[in-house]
Amino acid sequence: MSWCAFVDESESNRKLDPDVYILVASIMASDIRESVREVMACLRLPGEHKVHWYHESDKRRRILIETVISLEVLHLAVVRTGAVGETSERRRRKCMERLFFELSAMGAHKIIFEAREARQSRNDLNLVKALRSRREIHADIRVDHLSGPREPLLWIPDLVAGAVVAARCGDRSYLDQIAPLVTVCVVEA
Repeated sequence: MSWCAFVDESESNRKLDPDVYILVASIMASDIRESVREVMACLRLPGEHKVHWYHESDKRRRILIETVISLEVLHLAVVRTGAVGETSERRRRKCMERLFFELSAMGAHKIIFEAREARQSRNDLNLVKALRSRREIHADIRVDHLSGPREPLLWIPDLVAGAVVAARCGDRSYLDQIAPLVTVCVVEA
């Protein structure tokens, strides 16, 4: 079976949980992507570019989390607790190193990140090349970047990342709901 992962990021609440960066991979069998994409696309409200945790009400977040639970998708959250002064990009790289290691061990072959600025996406791909050359990940892993509004499968890790941030900031209710589907790895500075 071929596995693919869709990845999104979040920085935690800077006041309640400073210097924390989170990457979430939502991992699914390649053959269910289209059906999961259809479910997620139906969640976009009129006028929305995409489903995004930050902009949702508590009531809507609960509906979204229930939908995530109903999907045949597992989630890996990598949390970097950074040192004061550590840049977001360094925290991202540390999360990516662990994320790629775990996804490679699981046998994921395709990893899709939400696109950022072109330079930032190139930095992601350069890290992939470095990890391949050091043989820390399988050579057959393919990484791409897609627009968040155009790819509903990227909305899933955004929602899980929101639940992780909420838990780190004192509200575990969302993460507790999806806990059996989420593995959280913490990478400390």
